[in-house]
Amino acid sequence: MTTPPTAVLQLRGVAKTYPGVPPVTALHPTDLRVETGDFLAVVGPSGSGKSTLLNLIGMLDQPTEGDYRLSGTDVSSLTEGDRAALRGRRVGFVFQAFHLLPHRTALENVALAQLYVTGRGEPRRANAARALHSVGLGHRLEALPSRLSGGERQRVAIARALVNSPDILLCDEPTGNLDSATARSVMDLLAELNRAGTTIVVITHDPAVAQRARRQVTIRDGRLSETAPAGRPVPGGRG
Repeated sequence: MTTPPTAVLQLRGVAKTYPGVPPVTALHPTDLRVETGDFLAVVGPSGSGKSTLLNLIGMLDQPTEGDYRLSGTDVSSLTEGDRAALRGRRVGFVFQAFHLLPHRTALENVALAQLYVTGRGEPRRANAARALHSVGLGHRLEALPSRLSGGERQRVAIARALVNSPDILLCDEPTGNLDSATARSVMDLLAELNRAGTTIVVITHDPAVAQRARRQVTIRDGRLSETAPAGRPVPGGRG
């Protein structure tokens, strides 16, 4: 008998409404399940609700209704401090703008992501070095961001997101600041990480980026719909 895939995250009726006259519903009641080893693209134009969904999944905001479970934990019942702790352990973020500290090396930028997760000193540096090697930057450990190309900076950002071995990688327009060739290289890396078992959700407006995922959902006017069938999850995902 085949064991059913494990859900890394599951949304049931999750919605977000901002108070006002009239109230503004940024995300209508939404159901979404992401399984271990999945590679999901959330596609939609500006203002469609993509960022709202990302913020809710990443526990940067709270829903006004619905149930959210991350790796089996009921996120809706957690305090702000507990959500922050869970986010640090379970979720890795990759942003369009890289958000690297300019006066810190690649190694230091990645090591600092472990500040509240891993003990002091050498373990953090060793973990950071391994993460940078895994994204093909083992030869750039001591480089400052100003000495890195756009693609290399995004690889540092991906290494930073991976260093705490999260259950899921959330990527917000990860190729938005890159030329087409560099964007393909970054998506190649994400595909390689997914084949190795990393669960990935990419938020994008770019159909070419979305096509690299094995599942696609479309969001428009705060409503989510599946637009491509689920691919087969990669066995042995992280977490």
